[in-house]
Amino acid sequence: MGLLAKLLPAAIKRWLLSSLGETSDDRFARVFHASPDWIVITRLSDGLVIDANKGFEAISGYRAADVIGHAISRFNVWGHAEQRTRLVDELMRCGAVRDSMVQLRRMDGTLRDCMVNATLIALGGQSHSHAVWIARDVTDQNATHEQFKAAFRLTPDFMSISRLSDGTYVEVNAAFERITGLKREDTMGKTSIALGVWHDPLARDALVQAFKTQGTLHEYFIRINARGGQVRDALVNAATFEARGEQYMIALLRDVTEARKAATALQESEARFARLFDESPMPMCYCSDIDGFSTTQWNRAWFASFGFDPRTAQGKTGTQLGIWVHPEERQRLLDRSMRGEDVSNIEVPMLRADHALCWISMSTRTFVEPERTLVLFSYFDITERRRAQEEIQDLNAALEARVTRRTAALERTNLELSTTLASLKTAKDQLVQSEKMAALGALVAGVAHELNTPIGNGLTVASSLHYRVEQFGSLVNTGLRRSDLQAFLEDARHAADIITRNLSRAGALVTSFKQVAVDQTSSNRRKFSLASLVSEILLTLSPTLRKSACAVTVDVADSLQMDSYPGPLGQVLTNLINNALIHGFPENQAGTIAITARMEDGDRAVLQVQDDGQGIQSADLPHVFEPFFTTRMGQGGSGLGLHIVHNLVTSVLGGTIAAQSEPGRGAKFQLTIPCTVADRQDNQPIAN
Repeated sequence: MGLLAKLLPAAIKRWLLSSLGETSDDRFARVFHASPDWIVITRLSDGLVIDANKGFEAISGYRAADVIGHAISRFNVWGHAEQRTRLVDELMRCGAVRDSMVQLRRMDGTLRDCMVNATLIALGGQSHSHAVWIARDVTDQNATHEQFKAAFRLTPDFMSISRLSDGTYVEVNAAFERITGLKREDTMGKTSIALGVWHDPLARDALVQAFKTQGTLHEYFIRINARGGQVRDALVNAATFEARGEQYMIALLRDVTEARKAATALQESEARFARLFDESPMPMCYCSDIDGFSTTQWNRAWFASFGFDPRTAQGKTGTQLGIWVHPEERQRLLDRSMRGEDVSNIEVPMLRADHALCWISMSTRTFVEPERTLVLFSYFDITERRRAQEEIQDLNAALEARVTRRTAALERTNLELSTTLASLKTAKDQLVQSEKMAALGALVAGVAHELNTPIGNGLTVASSLHYRVEQFGSLVNTGLRRSDLQAFLEDARHAADIITRNLSRAGALVTSFKQVAVDQTSSNRRKFSLASLVSEILLTLSPTLRKSACAVTVDVADSLQMDSYPGPLGQVLTNLINNALIHGFPENQAGTIAITARMEDGDRAVLQVQDDGQGIQSADLPHVFEPFFTTRMGQGGSGLGLHIVHNLVTSVLGGTIAAQSEPGRGAKFQLTIPCTVADRQDNQPIAN
């Protein structure tokens, strides 16, 4: 193309002159029109197209006849206007443009990569008035070049292009940079020796000599210096080509360092396997399909275990040596191994060299290698274990007979225990009844004591009033004075007031005792105020509380209404208060019992009975609700009080109870019961 650019302007000039009647040569006109390149002559002043060839039509898509006589800018053939401006400036400055890459637009709008050359010419007597533009479409060549460039850069193997004579690099790829640690921009124009790529610089001379004798290199081994001071093994595939009169080498290096290490490791591994196999304390052997499993290699432990002479038995199969009681078993194991199955701990009978029978636990492992499939057998002698198993089986039979006899004896014992348990339940019911009678006796004594005072006061005042009435009758017979009448009326009024107040007090006590008695002997459900129930219970227990040194505090809201069973709840409170008096404050020790209640979640009442007495031992706390558990055994305690409380709370009141205590810091019993309890299935008095 460069030669054409030099020759064509003169030819075009001659052709143009011929069109003006001047002397010309038709050969130049034929060259102009036959060239496959885009050739256009334009006037510099306004870009007017003077002429265009067939190559212009093929590349641009426009007809020459349509563009001649019009400004080239009208057809928008420049893909980037700044490229034309740059070329025109260079053309005016230098007189010519050489091998400039631009993009030209076809009539259909597609852009094509073109290599442009241009020169100034003189037409019509004006110097440098016109320009000849020659463009060659290199789009396809560029695409191929870019593909090669991308493949060269992205190839994972080390690639380089260097001058053969001295090793100067003209191109390297990314793998070269990654392996050597050298940047591409630092490598261009420098030799491989100067950059220290060769581990042995003299090895390059040997490689060049190999080129001279072989022409190309295939799998040629070299060693190179890599990043981090590493030395890498590589295989070179290389070829030479000539460009601009120089010989160049394009080389592809494949790093085989790891592969060579793996091969060396494999050889060492095989050697270690051979040593480990022969030195293994477990009897082993292996055979392969390379000879149809017709030979077997045994280790020393196997010969020691089976008693064969290695000098005559090594290499022979187990079938040939007669160790298999069932020879078909060997073939069955080999077939399974060839199917990829590993056998573990299969028990087979075998014969030693002296024909003694032994039991072997055998396992196999299969190793698939490139040229063969290896099957490894391991032998574990379980003869003694089998003998022990047989003895254990005999012992198990004897044990089963003993277990049968013992089972019959246990059944008889269980029957006796069932009878004893029934007796204990009867005794428990009797103790509960006794507990109730004792509570009833205490209640009667308290009622008698409370009623004795108001009734006794009323009786005393009534006797005095009777005396005053008789005295007043005598005065009436002997003479009654006004002062005597006034004194009698005052005494009568005062006596009536005392009698009324004491009888009212007795009536209130009777009403309260009656309600408590009804509640504690009946399981009838009713609505009641929890605060009123607590007051009634404390009133009933007032004789007992006055005898003790304990104070009782109550914090129960009057608004806390219950729809439940007041009798069982009253019995629970009575038992908890008595329990605190008896166990928390022995020997009339002073203290406080606090009764509190609050609403929780809108439909549950949390009732607490807490004292500051001596508390419950940590070991006893988990057992306080168990029947017959008491710390006052032999001192009047039955161990049923808290058990009855637990039963009433959980089975009748539908709630839960929990005990908390620390020794020396009192005890707290917390009841969580529904404010509206579900109906019970019966309406009988509560027994316990």
